[in-house]
Amino acid sequence: MMKKQPLNSPNHSPEALALQLAQARNNERLRCAGVISARLDALAAFISSQRLEWYDAAELLRQEASHIDNQAQELH
Repeated sequence: MMKKQPLNSPNHSPEALALQLAQARNNERLRCAGVISARLDALAAFISSQRLEWYDAAELLRQEASHIDNQAQELH
């Protein structure tokens, strides 16, 4: 069980909280970048293995962009 710290603790200073928030945001950005990178790699592998024409590959990328946009809107 985590021990609670008093509110006047140095770990609850505005600077410490701002740093924790910045770290959390950076961690989330890194996680999202990893997910998107893996998805793009999978799409590239699919395009290559299926030897898709440029217009089919472009359509696949448009569909993925739409999917990502829809997921982002669900979060807001």
